[in-house]
Amino acid sequence: MTKATVILKHYLVLGICFSLLPMIGCSSKSQVAEGRTKPRGRILENGLPIKVDTSKLPPGDPGLQVTFIRIGSVDAGAEYEATITDAANCSFELIGTDGKGIPPGEYRVAVTLAPHGSPDLLKGQFSREKSKIQIEVKPGEDVVIDVAKYK
Repeated sequence: MTKATVILKHYLVLGICFSLLPMIGCSSKSQVAEGRTKPRGRILENGLPIKVDTSKLPPGDPGLQVTFIRIGSVDAGAEYEATITDAANCSFELIGTDGKGIPPGEYRVAVTLAPHGSPDLLKGQFSREKSKIQIEVKPGEDVVIDVAKYK
């Protein structure tokens, strides 16, 4: 093996290593970006579940909508609709659009108390545009929002 061949092999190995570095960097970034959480939560007023009259609701309509709107990050403005698990207790779960949860971080929370298409019993006070409810979603922690604190 000549000296030129050995040098050529070293350059080839170095070239392969340097070409793999960006892929390694992308791989670790995507793992961090995939860090998600599936918090459960409740909407309260003065420490008690908000009263939702579920007796007159159409099938499949919980009478309560809870939306988490991402703030202060690269994906600011992204919205995640909570799945209402028990309307009578104002319980919800955030599973995200793909079922893998939502990114931890800061959110503004919109709450509407009404069957779809009906007037909001909270009078729009916690609508997407007006809500002052701002919380941090942390992995492994439940979300409890008492709307009385934000009136």
